[in-house]
Amino acid sequence: MVHIFGHRVTGDHYPVFTYQMHRPSWLRRLALALCLTPLLATVVPTAAATAKTSHPASPDISRANAWLIDRQGRVIELHGFNVMRKTAPYYPSHFDAQDARFLVRNGFTAVRIGFIWSAVEPKPGVYDDRYIRRFVAFNDLLAEHGIHALIDFHQDAWSKGGGGDGAPAWATLSDNFLSDFQAFWDNKAGPGGVGIQTRFIAAWRHVVRMIDASPGAGALIGFDPFNEPYAGLASLCAPFVPCPAFESGALASFYRRVIAAIRSTGDEHVIFPEGVATNGLARPSLPRFGDAQTAFTFHDYCLLTQEATGSSPTDAACRPLEHSGVGNFLSFAARHDVPALLGEFSCTDADDDNAAMVDLADERYTSWTAWMYYRAAKDPANCPGQGLLRDDAKHGSIANAKAAKLAAFEVPYPQAIAGTPGGFSYDRSSRTMSFSYAATAVPGATLTKGTATDVFVPRLVYRHGYRVAVTGAHITSPPNAQHLTLIANHPGATVRVTVAPR
Repeated sequence: MVHIFGHRVTGDHYPVFTYQMHRPSWLRRLALALCLTPLLATVVPTAAATAKTSHPASPDISRANAWLIDRQGRVIELHGFNVMRKTAPYYPSHFDAQDARFLVRNGFTAVRIGFIWSAVEPKPGVYDDRYIRRFVAFNDLLAEHGIHALIDFHQDAWSKGGGGDGAPAWATLSDNFLSDFQAFWDNKAGPGGVGIQTRFIAAWRHVVRMIDASPGAGALIGFDPFNEPYAGLASLCAPFVPCPAFESGALASFYRRVIAAIRSTGDEHVIFPEGVATNGLARPSLPRFGDAQTAFTFHDYCLLTQEATGSSPTDAACRPLEHSGVGNFLSFAARHDVPALLGEFSCTDADDDNAAMVDLADERYTSWTAWMYYRAAKDPANCPGQGLLRDDAKHGSIANAKAAKLAAFEVPYPQAIAGTPGGFSYDRSSRTMSFSYAATAVPGATLTKGTATDVFVPRLVYRHGYRVAVTGAHITSPPNAQHLTLIANHPGATVRVTVAPR
């Protein structure tokens, strides 16, 4: 999770570039040196076995044009966290059923989990199926508790040799991570004369086959083929700034190859390409992909809060940057008529900013997974304030969660809408949530008759209960239920819902 970010502050009519890089430290110092002057001008102070082959489970989640929908045709919204480990054993070995129950009880039904390529394929063409099975079991556990996973192949600065994580040593062909990326985009031959990118795509195919043969496969959100791709050297683009020629060229070609490889297994899950990590400096330049089940995922951070271990008045300076950045990403998704998922943000205890990002995403019915669930202090590219939990050695619970951070992330929101979403707002001061929808299926979906809209109403927010005002629908859940359910009075009805403290 190495970042350089850029934004335009619309009120001042000139660009302000804000850069953030986590470990390795020399990258962070370089980034800060590049950005500090313009920023201060505007901001106030094991051997492989052949994977089982079987017909993949039909996904619970699919794409209907610009929306993610469930099997009933409802538009779904997902809240959750990245749950990753980038050091040995390279998977969240401590996470268990208690953590899953904690997340679901607090309204979090999504996680983004990351394979590390060096653990998947420790030797060229040799896959560690024992490692992959651990991830399969992890996803099965999540699915049993109603949590949906977005599976990512993760990297930071290419590999461990560059101070990050991701690629195995045999796929690291130089001592410069940008040269290694260029070798990847060029599919330069590695051990055995096989292209590095070809090896990576074959690893994806192997992993997907193993996952799809598991009980929890249907619950997946889908696949994120590559975390934060960097352009390499041939593009002549500086790292982490917009690079249209690369995104529409080498990166798009890679995505076409990996999408085809995943589909060759019979898999039907949604695939979420992401562009260069620019924090929304400009709209991405990825093309439309011919696959009907592709979407888009993006990351958005603000430099001012990246090293923060608490909120401060200067957090407000992030608002115009985040609105501009998220706006660019979402306008790209809208132009391509695909769903967008905010895969990373936060990495900080600046909870005013965390709350603002949650509210910004929710206003646009954008699913999100915050960085991250664990503090993971020894992982590469960590932030000092990352993690929802106070102590990684203990399981998820109210007592082990950072109270202010949990309050920033845990909000009322519609988890499944039996219709086409309208407006949404949540006033944190009055704890009042309002939204509307038309009881008509979104384009490309078919609503199951009698399907209820499901609204998560957190007890953390409404400790003494809540009251509901509804027009156009009738409530089907008991008073003060944590899941408020309602059914439209007739097809096509306009439904308006307001939830406030009792």
